[in-house]
Amino acid sequence: MIPNMKFYVISIVAIFAALGIGIYIGFALDAQSFVVDQREDIAAKLEERFDFLKGENQELKLELKEIEAENDSYKYFIESTYGEIVKGKLTGQKVAIIETKDDYMYSGVGQILENAGAHVSSVTTITDRIMNEEMLKNIYDELEIENNNTNLITNTVNEIAKSIASGEQSELTTAIMEREIIDVVGNINQPVDYIIIAGGSVREDRDRLNLVDKTIVDVSKAMDKPIIGIEKLVVNYSYIDMYKSFRISTVDNVDTTMGKVSLILAMEGRPGHYGTKQTAEQLVPTLKLTIPEYSKER
Repeated sequence: MIPNMKFYVISIVAIFAALGIGIYIGFALDAQSFVVDQREDIAAKLEERFDFLKGENQELKLELKEIEAENDSYKYFIESTYGEIVKGKLTGQKVAIIETKDDYMYSGVGQILENAGAHVSSVTTITDRIMNEEMLKNIYDELEIENNNTNLITNTVNEIAKSIASGEQSELTTAIMEREIIDVVGNINQPVDYIIIAGGSVREDRDRLNLVDKTIVDVSKAMDKPIIGIEKLVVNYSYIDMYKSFRISTVDNVDTTMGKVSLILAMEGRPGHYGTKQTAEQLVPTLKLTIPEYSKER
């Protein structure tokens, strides 16, 4: 019997299907082998790269240890000698420190000043109560001090600064101390030769800066008392840029050994803006020039 056409069609389809399946299986096997080879190659390269980075990391760690050891040596040298560098440079000078806010304390500054031969007459901290105009008005009324209810804050700060600079404690300053608007450690009943204004705050308050800090600077200049602005290395809000606009010298890292030395050298007669923040113009004062030469350079 001769097979019919349907048989031939089915046979041909079966043959081509078998060929297709064979080709697919062969391609899949080749592709799988290729992927495996690629994976092994990538893994080998990654392992090689990892070994290289591991070796490089070890070298960097050794270099870092050497640098840290070198820095420790420098730090030890500075800590051991900075006292001799500043010793006697401010002999006989009476200094007043005014902390214009109580966010940051500057108790460590007094030690370096004493080491330099200066005498810290007083450390005055101005609290946030200075911004309470109602409280200030009550004090003025109680003391029967004439006021027009304007500029109470600046007038009060003006009186505080004058009392500290001149050594003549006024009735108003006494009342302000009693109300704990300012906290005074030391004696403000003697005139001073130099004023250090210590800034920096937790939050930005430019109004207070202009009402308090600028007033102190203006009073100092009017009374011909040299003044310098200082700040710790790390503060939330820096005052240094504003201090520069007030045209006074600044040290922005006074809580570091480098900053302490800069403070003494600047007070000795080397005005400038020292420290490590962006607002600084020099790291430290230069000792290559004499003080008269330094002034001419400036």
